[in-house]
Order: sequence, then structure tokens, then C-alpha cells
Amino acid sequence: MNKWSALFLLGVVVLCNGREPFRPREGSMPFVVYFLSRYRGLCVGALVSRTAVITAAVCVTNPLTVTKDTRHINVIAGTTYRHLRRGIRVPVTKIIIPKWTNATSNQGYLMQKSPAVMLLKHQVPDVIAEVPLRGINIAYQGEIKLTLHEECLIPGYHFFYKGDKITQDKFLLQRNMRVQFMNVAKKYLYCDTLEIKFQQGLIHLGFEGHTDKTTYICIHDPDRTAQPCHGMYGAPLICQGKVIAMLMAPDAQWTNCTGFSNIVHLFSTHFLRDYMDCVSSLFSPEFYLEGDALKRYIYDDKEEEYDYLPEMYDTIVSESTSTEEVH
Repeated sequence: MNKWSALFLLGVVVLCNGREPFRPREGSMPFVVYFLSRYRGLCVGALVSRTAVITAAVCVTNPLTVTKDTRHINVIAGTTYRHLRRGIRVPVTKIIIPKWTNATSNQGYLMQKSPAVMLLKHQVPDVIAEVPLRGINIAYQGEIKLTLHEECLIPGYHFFYKGDKITQDKFLLQRNMRVQFMNVAKKYLYCDTLEIKFQQGLIHLGFEGHTDKTTYICIHDPDRTAQPCHGMYGAPLICQGKVIAMLMAPDAQWTNCTGFSNIVHLFSTHFLRDYMDCVSSLFSPEFYLEGDALKRYIYDDKEEEYDYLPEMYDTIVSESTSTEEVH
């Protein structure tokens, strides 16, 4: 095989794997946490300050009751390995959720498109954390204008890959956090089935109205490589360096995760305006990166890491053990 053929095949491989969920650079996701929920198993959240986490309401409440989950959470920052002995357990002292109507049918619908803010008992000192915890900016005032096919990213611990099989009540949770780039897509093309499933799920909860399609957007993996799946409720969608939406509604996702599309609910909807204005006083973001700078930051670029000082050699080619001088 000649050099040009090898380069062509390498290019094809890179293009094919370009959308696959990848492990972000260690420490590049200091705002991501996860915790065990009695309602949804594993849930993800995003730090909005060093002592406050925003997540999905379905992770801390039940459609039939208003019981709040105040058990301990495991704060896992960046690409820290998901393990019982890793991370720092921080007690939740208070959960703030939007005010819902007393009708159970409406409550179930409103819950599935609502976030919840959990207040942590204390701040975790940087010196004892694997990765220092930092809050990320939440775009809840509509300041982010999305375009069709705009590329956003979503982090989490459960991506369903092409060809995976999930048995009943058994999820394929990954130990390491992964990040995937998703595109904003047309709802009627890629999320039409999800909308139908969402409506049917709400009917089972007693809801008799119609869903408000302005409260959510459709994201899609055009390469059909993988998609966010169960165990990622509360996972933030980050566009232009800010969290604009979240994976919230279990009834709005595929049962077996084979559609490579997801419905994510926006923070900037009219329904959440009063709530977000109220909890915004808790926001204290410290993570500010957007666009290409964010992409460069999260990719694990090992090509620039050396076990030697490059300037000690005239030219370094190919393998790191080579000191051959090129003329």
C-alpha cells in the first residue's frame, strides 16, 4: 500500500469516527456531577456554582407525589472515573423545584419539562478534589440564538452505540464520562416519533392537553453513531459555551435508544421564566469557554505531551525514540 492510499484510509477512519462519543481531556468538565436517584437510577447534573447543582426534576420527584429526594450525591467533576470510591459525597440540604398545579395530570407533564436546583451542604475545597469544581453559565433569558444544524455538545455516562442491545431493566452505563457533539435538527424529520411517544406517555399520566412544542428542541447525530440514553437525565446541552437545555423527559426518549435523536427541554421557555429568575441568584459561573476554544479545551491532545524536551533535539520525526535529523 502506497503512502497516499494509507493517508486516504486514515482520513476515512477519522471522518467515520468523528461523531463518536469520546473521553474529554481530564479536568475539562469541572461542572458535571452525577448522583443516584430513587426514581431514575443514575442522573447527571451541572454545577451553577460551587454549592448548587441544576438537574432534571424527574430525578428528584415523582409524578404521583411531591416527595423530594435529599439523599447524598456523588460530585464527580471532569472525566473522573465513575466509581463508588471515587469523587466526593456532598449532602443535599434543599431542593428547589418550580410551582406546579395540584392536578396530578398537569404535574406529571410539567415535571418532565422542568429543572430542579439542589443546594449542597458545603463547598468542596480545591485541594481535596480530583478536579476543582466550577459552575457553568446557564442561558435562560433567550440570549443564545440557535441555528439549524448548529453543533452542540452533551456530556454523560450512557451513550447507546450502534449495534448495542439493552435488555429489560439493564442499562449499559459507562464508567468514564463521555462527550458527544450533536446537531440541532428539524423536529418533524428526526423527532416526530419522539413527540408521539412523549404525548402517549403524558396520556398515561392523565394529561389530556397538547404538549407545547416551543419548550424543547430536537438534537440529532447525523452519522448515527451513538446517542444519549437512559441514565443521562439531567445531562446539560452546551451550545456556544453555555447550558441552554437539558435532557429531562423520560417519556420523550426512545424506549430502546435506537433513533439517534433526542428531545431536550430549554431553560428559556415562558413556563420557566419566573422560576429561573428566582434561582438565578444562586448562579455563580466560573467556567467561561465557547466555540473553538471549548473544543480545543476538551479534546485530549496527547501529541503535544513529551517525555523529553523537544528543544534538545534538532528535529524529531515519527517515533519519540527517533533522533534522526531531517535535511
